[in-house]
Amino acid sequence: MLNVMKLLSGVGLLSLAACGGAGTGISSAGSLGSVGGIADGAPTPILPTLTPPVYSPPIATPAGYVITPADQQPIRSVNDTAEFRRNYIANETVNALYALDAGYTGKGVTVAILDDGVVNVDGELDGRINTTLSKDFGSVTSQGVTKRRNALGDEHSDHGTPVANIIAGGRNGIGAMGFAPDVTIAVLRIADWNEDTKTEILIHAIEGLDYAGAKRIKLVNSSLSSSGTSQFYADAMARFGSTGGLIVNAAGNSGGTSPSDAGLINPSNRNAILFVGSLSPNSNAYTLESYSNRAGTMADRYVVAIGSNVTTMVDGKAGVFSGTSSATPTVTALAADILSKWPQLTGQLAGDVILNTATDIGAPGVDDVFGHGLVDFKAALSPVNPTLSNGAQQTSVQTSIMAVPAAMGAEAIQTSLSNVTVLDDYGRDFSGSIAGMVIKPEAKQGHWLRRRVEQMGAGGHAELAAGPFAGSFGFTNTRVGPNQGDVRSSVTAGSMSFIDGQTGFHASWNAQDLLQSDVMGLAPFADGVLAYAPQAGNSFGVDRYVDGGKLGLTVATGRYAGSSAFAATLGWSKRGTDLRLSLIDEYGSVMGMPTGEGALRLGRGATTSMVEAHHTFDLATGWSLEGYGSVGFTKLKIDAASLVTGSTTIIGSRVGLQTSAPLFGGVLSFGVAQPLTIESGSAKLTYSNGYDLASRSLTYTTTQASLAGERRLQLTAGFVKGSARSSFQFGVMQDVKQSSMSALAGWAARF
Repeated sequence: MLNVMKLLSGVGLLSLAACGGAGTGISSAGSLGSVGGIADGAPTPILPTLTPPVYSPPIATPAGYVITPADQQPIRSVNDTAEFRRNYIANETVNALYALDAGYTGKGVTVAILDDGVVNVDGELDGRINTTLSKDFGSVTSQGVTKRRNALGDEHSDHGTPVANIIAGGRNGIGAMGFAPDVTIAVLRIADWNEDTKTEILIHAIEGLDYAGAKRIKLVNSSLSSSGTSQFYADAMARFGSTGGLIVNAAGNSGGTSPSDAGLINPSNRNAILFVGSLSPNSNAYTLESYSNRAGTMADRYVVAIGSNVTTMVDGKAGVFSGTSSATPTVTALAADILSKWPQLTGQLAGDVILNTATDIGAPGVDDVFGHGLVDFKAALSPVNPTLSNGAQQTSVQTSIMAVPAAMGAEAIQTSLSNVTVLDDYGRDFSGSIAGMVIKPEAKQGHWLRRRVEQMGAGGHAELAAGPFAGSFGFTNTRVGPNQGDVRSSVTAGSMSFIDGQTGFHASWNAQDLLQSDVMGLAPFADGVLAYAPQAGNSFGVDRYVDGGKLGLTVATGRYAGSSAFAATLGWSKRGTDLRLSLIDEYGSVMGMPTGEGALRLGRGATTSMVEAHHTFDLATGWSLEGYGSVGFTKLKIDAASLVTGSTTIIGSRVGLQTSAPLFGGVLSFGVAQPLTIESGSAKLTYSNGYDLASRSLTYTTTQASLAGERRLQLTAGFVKGSARSSFQFGVMQDVKQSSMSALAGWAARF
């Protein structure tokens, strides 16, 4: 890291403070040398792949991190090469392979290296140094004569060269690749060299920073430290920050309680700086290197990365480059990856993403040692609180889900939503499939069938009649103590009727529990209202007997799981034939199924008009036959926040036959039915399918997704037998389309 010392005539004087590589003859504050060497020897370069990663990332725990040893880690992708593994620990700690596998390589982004120059050794930076944008601000003094120099790097560029290679080292099989191997480098050489004294003075930092701002470069990798005394440099930071640019700055190697440059930071430049500290690679605990300056007063603008990286040195050899100068380019590369995919962001927004997606280590929350914590490539390149939009409202993806009734088809909706674009908290666009958030739960689950089982196992059914009054009740018995008499009975369902001359009154509570023709709940409801809205099991009706038949009006209602339903039915019955016209209004459900949440809610509810017919007649063989059928016309109630922005009329049908006869001392029944099935109708979906960079806004599309369901055939059989002392029930249903079978049996004895 370069150390900006006291100003001389308004010009910042700098020295290296976190170096690896050969010495420069500069008095550096805590310089670290390169150690060890890595043999070159190159496999053929492998191009990146866009295939999503299939590996498990390093596991973070409160105590530290766990890295699978390289010799135990299988090859996980085409990017997991020998070249990548030369910097294995540092890469694994920050999830670097995720970025490469997902295609994040910094392509199209220019990073300014504010340093002592960069040499392209062995082609590591081929094609990625912008020589037009790069500039040498320095001079050379020889035999007392000072002349301007025009060289982006030479043998004295032993600090900037490894820094540049940690960011942008190529995928060429030589040395170790950079964290953003396709980034473009603008070399801003700010050092003066004195050949007479063999010393280097880094004095042109302010010029370099102003130049980067003028060229609208968004990212500057800076290993500069001013010891908190250079107000001119602080002002230069503010000027650069006013362009939206970000300076990724080494925290310093003096072991201080705050970054070396903390004294320069004020409200005018605070958002322009991101400090980086060094994490030790030699432990499975999160340990800050002893030399690294801590977060201190800059905790809100501080992260850490591994402080030792294998990279290419100025002499062409691969070695370990250590210090906060080594950790800093890791973070710069991550910022470049972010800007490569989302060029609409400023450099400072990229920094905010890095800060707010870092893994919290040390004390909970932002702390004065690790700041925001350890940078994480995967987290930073993943959406943060993404939202779905229909063009009018935005809703969190995390709170969105669509539940499609069993009668409908979900495939067309899932296909439409297989390529959707979302925005996250930072205005970053992500495209992908949300089809998995469209679910189709089974309709006959939950409290209704559970109550039926309770009735069979420990309950019963009672009937009573007194003149014009008649009633029936279902109940359950629950043991509440060890003694035989410790039983509590509760009524689960009931119905009552009263006839006064030509007028009759009837009422029911949880009427679906009393139905016997549904084969213990395994077959479709015979009642059309309950087929559409099973929660509407409480009803009251008035009948008038006229002309040998019965004219009736029934009102039904009910609530369940946040949904409610209301239905009004006008019916006419005569000689075993029932004709009914119903209006069903649901809120919070469609066809009895809760509609979901958020931007994927199928609707706020639905309104259905239905006509149905029943006919029952006796066969000469002693069997009775009941047939029913209905047609319904449904309109969805549209939720303003949903991607479902409209619907056509949804037409549903149902039909069934059931025959029964007294046999074997009980009643045996057989049935065949097509449960409620949507024949036609569609939902209008409005969603974003892209992002326009010029206008920086989402683009939208509208599709009509068919809701037609798949026709199903269900076969049922049941047997019921009861006496004063015991009862037995058995039901079975086979779904022919799904090749599935369900059975339910119950026996109860009374003592």
